[in-house]
Amino acid sequence: MDEQQVEDIVKCSDCASRNLTRDETRGEVICDDCGLVLEDNVIDQGAEWRVFSPEQGDQRARTGAPMTVMLHDKGLSTDIDWQNKDYSGKTINSRYRSQFYRMRKWQKRSRVSNATERNLAMALAELDRMASRLELPKSVREAAAVNYKKAVDKRLIRGRSIEGVAAASLYAACRQCGVPRTLDEIG
Repeated sequence: MDEQQVEDIVKCSDCASRNLTRDETRGEVICDDCGLVLEDNVIDQGAEWRVFSPEQGDQRARTGAPMTVMLHDKGLSTDIDWQNKDYSGKTINSRYRSQFYRMRKWQKRSRVSNATERNLAMALAELDRMASRLELPKSVREAAAVNYKKAVDKRLIRGRSIEGVAAASLYAACRQCGVPRTLDEIG
């Protein structure tokens, strides 16, 4: 049952009472007089704010960054922050810093577990660097990333330099998006 249908319930079908309560935690609409559950499994459409400290309450961030084709893992992996602070913002003591350093190192290694992923990560970073130098819009950068990934999927990369294929992908993306750039500007 969708939100509008739940709001349309104005009286109990059993006792005709209009004293209805919406239990958000259980997802139910309940009659206060007879206790009949008029609707269950109601999806809460409201915001779901997760706050772990008072400072975060002001930010009211609901989700992380969106998926992006500009990262080899589409931005879905987790990063261990480099600032040496815990979830509440307190500085991690020196006894644990070396442990966090090792965890960060292994986390980065696990993100790029094979040669293809390493190649893709380096190529996407190179694409971003080239596109920044040319001041290209995000749409062109994303198209170039998609082009490069297609070349990887079709196994066209082997024996060619990352810079060369990245430049070709960027040039093709410029053409696809109607952004005028010459080969000399890109290369």
